[in-house]
Amino acid sequence: MSAASPIERISAAHARLAHRLGGGAAWAGRRHAALGRLVERGLPDRRDENWKYLDHARIGEYAFDAEPAARPEPASVNARLLGIPAAHRVVLLDGRFSAPLSTPALPAGLEVIDIAALIERDPEAANSLLRAPGDSADDRFALLADAFAAGGVLIRVAPGCEVAEPVYLAHVATAGSPAIHQARVVVDAGAGSRFTLFEHFVALGEAAALGNLAAELALGEGSAVSHLRLHQHGPAAAQVETWFVRAAARSRYEQHLLALGGRLLRSNLDLVLEGAHATCRLDGLFLADGERQVDLLTKITHRGAATETVQEYRGIAAARGRGAFNGRVTVEASARGSNASQTSRNLLLSPLAEINTRPQLEINVDDVQCRHGATTGTLDDDHLFYLRSRGLDEAAARALLTFAFCRDVIGRVPLAAVREAAEALVAGVLPDRELIRGAV
Repeated sequence: MSAASPIERISAAHARLAHRLGGGAAWAGRRHAALGRLVERGLPDRRDENWKYLDHARIGEYAFDAEPAARPEPASVNARLLGIPAAHRVVLLDGRFSAPLSTPALPAGLEVIDIAALIERDPEAANSLLRAPGDSADDRFALLADAFAAGGVLIRVAPGCEVAEPVYLAHVATAGSPAIHQARVVVDAGAGSRFTLFEHFVALGEAAALGNLAAELALGEGSAVSHLRLHQHGPAAAQVETWFVRAAARSRYEQHLLALGGRLLRSNLDLVLEGAHATCRLDGLFLADGERQVDLLTKITHRGAATETVQEYRGIAAARGRGAFNGRVTVEASARGSNASQTSRNLLLSPLAEINTRPQLEINVDDVQCRHGATTGTLDDDHLFYLRSRGLDEAAARALLTFAFCRDVIGRVPLAAVREAAEALVAGVLPDRELIRGAV
């Protein structure tokens, strides 16, 4: 008897769980419609061009019918989070908003809404709030999250509001069994607003969950959002995420992605610069050591005139680790005067490590400036020789050069606590840790 396929397992799990997902007839209909589309189209696999480097068998090891985990002790959660003074904390436990662990009092202009409670209280409002995923392969895990939609959080910043302290959104995996937990996140940055959003992915103990996040961010006209993302899961936990970002005229979006933990990460970013003079800066760093896998996809669309993007991603693979970066920039005919730059630099530290990189440009108008570049290689022999001639042994020289490669990206992260945590994570996997700490 052959094993059930992922789609068969998803359908069976949905049949078992649907009655307790909440939201009445409105949400039951939406979930069943999403499931039907997913069953018809299937999950992405190696035949899909943007998914061909991902180890789909690893995702298939996780169960689709996650049971709610026991509520962890607050002290165990707090021990895994970063100490950021005065941050407005928003905690999701296995995809569900936790009011007791979140900041109770928020400043004027900042609003946090429990999506699970909204689905129960006002199903139609929740239905209109959450984006309906599309049918492309890059959107199918978002479609999976829609089929099981039950919880998450809405973060809303009022027009003209400047939130001085960061909003700390913590995704905490608690379940010890290999199960998939769905989550939805919606961020609404009103026109002229300013704030920093810090996303932190951690796991308690040996938590083996796979988080599936479907998230969206709307930047109003003239708004500015700095989005920091630190993946610090344990060795058994994994993450698939789909972020949709829409930027209005004169808005600015910055993302700093630090993928430094977890068994597997697949990150999809679909960003559209819809309004004139909208800009974005994307920095990314991933570390795939041991047998870890990191697979990043960015799709940037220039739609407004005189829009600008700058992307710089760096990756390191060691032992049998595998990494991938697939970046596509599309400049539409309406985007005259746009400027797009994309760079992917990658470092291989062992013979069995692997990194695949695919920068792509599609330009549909003449009046633009676009460029991209990609490199994958090993540490520079001349640099190693120089450091060894100054008294360092080979292991220490390699560690120092590797850390310097990472620090160029880490150094641009605007929050000190996040920078320090990232530096410690990188230094922790390198030899001569004391030497590295002395260089910080």
